[in-house]
Amino acid sequence: MNIFEEYLNKITALILKKQKFLKLDHVNNFKGIAVETPPPEFNFDLSCNAGLVLGKINKIDPKELANTIKDLILKDLEDFEKIEIAGPGFLNLKLKNKFLISNINKILENKESYGKKISNNTYNIEFVSANPTGPMHVGHCRGAIYGDVLANLLKFNGNKVTKEYYINDYGNQIKNFVKSVFLRIREIQYNEKFILTEDLYPGEYIIEIGKKIIDSNKSEKFINFDESFNLLKKESLKHSMDLIKSDLKKLGIEHDNFFSETKLVENKLVDEAVNYLKKKNYVQEGYLQPPKGEADKTWKKTKRLIFKSTLFGDDTDRAMQKNDGSWTYFAMMWGITWIK
Repeated sequence: MNIFEEYLNKITALILKKQKFLKLDHVNNFKGIAVETPPPEFNFDLSCNAGLVLGKINKIDPKELANTIKDLILKDLEDFEKIEIAGPGFLNLKLKNKFLISNINKILENKESYGKKISNNTYNIEFVSANPTGPMHVGHCRGAIYGDVLANLLKFNGNKVTKEYYINDYGNQIKNFVKSVFLRIREIQYNEKFILTEDLYPGEYIIEIGKKIIDSNKSEKFINFDESFNLLKKESLKHSMDLIKSDLKKLGIEHDNFFSETKLVENKLVDEAVNYLKKKNYVQEGYLQPPKGEADKTWKKTKRLIFKSTLFGDDTDRAMQKNDGSWTYFAMMWGITWIK
């Protein structure tokens, strides 16, 4: 049981006890009556629609009935400091401090079961998934905590949950990241000046990654970028992800699975998923409208594969390809779904 169920039981029990006084011919097993969180503009702890629901089925003015229920609650239940009627007959209820404290103590005393609703579903929660081209920032931390709490709540209720981190280790941003590490290594080993251009990563962490790669690959000369690329990509991503995992651990967050975008592309899993969607006529070649707020002169009209997401209630269709023809994140997620 949780706080909403507890006060739903208390309020409906009181209404049942005072049914004749309230002139209620029908309560319909209190079907449709709920206690929940009120909208944020109301400074109350709980909200109940009993007056609205019971007023309708008994042909009584909902506001009038809600006011009578309000008086009964304040008289018979000592839990509430204040009750107000809102809208067409909602009861907004504010708990007394001692009952807020009492409920908190109940949660602490029954933390293994309080609010638990057993289910047996399987979920894959993909969260954080910050690009491995640099350290995490505060925005990533916010998303990390949100995703971890969601996964833990699902686990608490008996579900099987996999916490997944999607590593964006494919595409131009990775090439630029690896090139930045290569140039820093050249700077350290051969005193070549690191010339910062728009596509490179300037952070101090790039220097630290470069130093670690040099220490663990003493026989490598790093003369040619293309020849060193595969080694540098593997090593750079390892050290970058170690930094991200270290920050996540400080937040108390550990993922069950780290999935590589490169594997999706190399194993042609996205291609398989897209071909399946084509057969279902959910994908077509076409043009998207410019994003809202973006001036037409900055929008490049490019023919690409588009998923017909409006068929499923979306407000717009979604691009499966970027301007350069590579897969979008949206398409990559279809590739992961194809694996699952």
